[in-house]
Amino acid sequence: MNTFTESDLMLTFPDDWIVRKFDGTAAYRSVSGHGLKGVDFLCLAPDDALWLVEVKNYRSRSKLHKSTRRSPEGLAAHVGKKFHDTKRLIRVVNRAMRKKWWIELQLAYFRLVKRSRPKSTYWFWAEAERRLENPRNLVCLLWMETPERGLNYEDATADALAEWLEPGNELRLAEIDNPGGVPVRVGRVTAT
Repeated sequence: MNTFTESDLMLTFPDDWIVRKFDGTAAYRSVSGHGLKGVDFLCLAPDDALWLVEVKNYRSRSKLHKSTRRSPEGLAAHVGKKFHDTKRLIRVVNRAMRKKWWIELQLAYFRLVKRSRPKSTYWFWAEAERRLENPRNLVCLLWMETPERGLNYEDATADALAEWLEPGNELRLAEIDNPGGVPVRVGRVTAT
């Protein structure tokens, strides 16, 4: 099952998706701390889409965890940089791994035997970069839980965030109360 916890939210991705919690990967940890930011999840969907998923939860969760909601422009700049840097990191990680001959050999084997979903980490990064080659394959999802706000907050955030995307990329914004047809199920983590 593809269920993860992020920002006190439980996210369940479709079973036929291949999902990586980006900051949990060795590849991300090897480049973190160099001024680059990454999204929360990288997902390979069966329709050839690459989903970059960022989760922001500005709802009150506890007295210990208070978060200040940014302006739409500030949030868009923060998340937009994550989308931009993640695309760059996918390319850097894949190209660094492919410099090793045995990784190239393994990827050639997967292509030769037409294994469509190998569990290989190397295959995952190569496939993510392959999908990035076509901007229409990229879906950038901001899952944004916010307390009630002005009617224009989500629209203003989407407009500002769209400036960070390449033509052809799809931008989706969603929240528990308005999932907008996104195939990810999200619920709040309850304290036990």
